[in-house]
Amino acid sequence: MTLALATVLAASLIGAVCDVRTRRVPNVLVGALLVCGLAENFALFGWRGAAIGLAATAAILLAGTVAFSFKLIGGGDVKLLAAASGTLGYPAAVPFVLLTLLCGGVVGLAYAAVRGRLQATYANMQAVTLPLMAGVAPARPVNGLAMPYAVSIFAGALCTAALSAAHVRLLP
Repeated sequence: MTLALATVLAASLIGAVCDVRTRRVPNVLVGALLVCGLAENFALFGWRGAAIGLAATAAILLAGTVAFSFKLIGGGDVKLLAAASGTLGYPAAVPFVLLTLLCGGVVGLAYAAVRGRLQATYANMQAVTLPLMAGVAPARPVNGLAMPYAVSIFAGALCTAALSAAHVRLLP
């Protein structure tokens, strides 16, 4: 396990606990993760590593801002995911983000099932997904179920660590 992945695991665990308890991800945590991650990238890979980390952060912030504007994810969750991606850098951030999205779907379905909101969640998913596939701006989810997405970010980091420990690569 790399130092960057261990840092992301620790920060995302703290973020998940805070998100479950208070429905907020502290900005101090996100800022500390980003600063530590960029410092790690600079120490290991020089300016190029830090620049790649910043680029990964910017890309996730841009995509996350779009998702946030449709109320699909919280702002703190976007910042935590972006800081974690910047800490991991390219190419490690790619499987991390993909696994986080996959874990988000699994955790979201489980969360909706436990709350008895599976049908409403499915209707909201259709209301957002079908227009997007047709190239039309989707309607905002109605009566959506807010879940602590930092739990999914931690699960994605955990899956990334497990695959890394097993020497399994998702990308060539």
